[in-house]
Amino acid sequence: MTTKHLIILLPKSILVISLTLLSVLCISPAFCSISGTAEMHTLGATDCIKVIDVQVVYYLPNDSVPLDDWHDRIEYLMRRAQKFHNREFSGQSQFNYSIYAKPFISSTTLAGLPKDDVNKFYWQMINEVWHSGELQFEAESFPIILLLSDNNFSPSYDDWTRECSGEGCIFDEPHSKCAGYVNAEGEDRPGSRCGGSRAVFWPQEHIGLGLVTADGWRVPLMGSDCVVYHEGIGHSIGLPHPEPINNSIMGLAQYYGSINQTWIDEDQKLALGWKNTDSADDDSLFSTFSVSHSPLRPSATDAVHITASFPKRFIPKKIEAEYQQNLKEPFKKIGPHYTVEEDDYINISWTIDPIPQGESVAYRIRIETTDGDKEEMWNYYKIR
Repeated sequence: MTTKHLIILLPKSILVISLTLLSVLCISPAFCSISGTAEMHTLGATDCIKVIDVQVVYYLPNDSVPLDDWHDRIEYLMRRAQKFHNREFSGQSQFNYSIYAKPFISSTTLAGLPKDDVNKFYWQMINEVWHSGELQFEAESFPIILLLSDNNFSPSYDDWTRECSGEGCIFDEPHSKCAGYVNAEGEDRPGSRCGGSRAVFWPQEHIGLGLVTADGWRVPLMGSDCVVYHEGIGHSIGLPHPEPINNSIMGLAQYYGSINQTWIDEDQKLALGWKNTDSADDDSLFSTFSVSHSPLRPSATDAVHITASFPKRFIPKKIEAEYQQNLKEPFKKIGPHYTVEEDDYINISWTIDPIPQGESVAYRIRIETTDGDKEEMWNYYKIR
């Protein structure tokens, strides 16, 4: 298994680009003592992360067409990342986020982005946004810039069909090995060998800089929320991959499930100054709501059953399912559902008719309870 969602521990690649790194943002870092502090801090540094301010930007090459619902997709992922962060850190660290109001249109075309070095690719996009002067941060918070780009490092990778465009890839390595990840059960998961997602915590500049490329977020795959947190928050506050690797959020969580099903290792949390209060809310609707489809590996003759599952104590006031068959199409409502109660859970299911081989479906389920709780989950499958 290969993952290209990497942390760049030292931003040496920026020296190659020959860009002047003068911070044009107004940043007033909040410092705290690592030893004996009651406040959480970045890993191995003194920047307080009691409050984190994440500025989220939809980055678009100037010859690309934005997704009509790009804001909805980003809002969904950031909301889930925020709930996960609050749960894992028991409220001792929280992050606020703002989504830049319009797509950030690059000064270059898709073809103008670096193709020879993925680090140059990262820094060119990061620096263009960072030094644009467009972003403002909350005072006394730890700043993170998070780019969700409309493109991948490989210009031939089609993130909707999860494969190279045309008859194989038309580019030399590394772009020739850019198929998306499919697990042993036939389920698609986010990521590509040549997507290009990565992140930096830069202690000297008191900032986190994250990039999630299109393969990690545009198609609503199970685990996309893990990628957004992994890069946009985890690596951006200094968290490394765990050793040995595991299925936590800083490990391989994106390949196994949604963000509400994973965790941050306790030793990593303690290294950030977290105090164990045993107050993680594992019984919330966020933590217990799930969606799935059956069969996991559908054929062109299979109807696919979409199921939402949640504990009986959550009484649904409203629940709906929608689907789309192309990124450029709007979501459409799925017809009537049926309900089955099993043990302490309610399972509500919908059916999507068979679709031809090679086509794909993205779907989402939204629920509102009588107590006012709201959750939603998105997923995807392809007929192979």
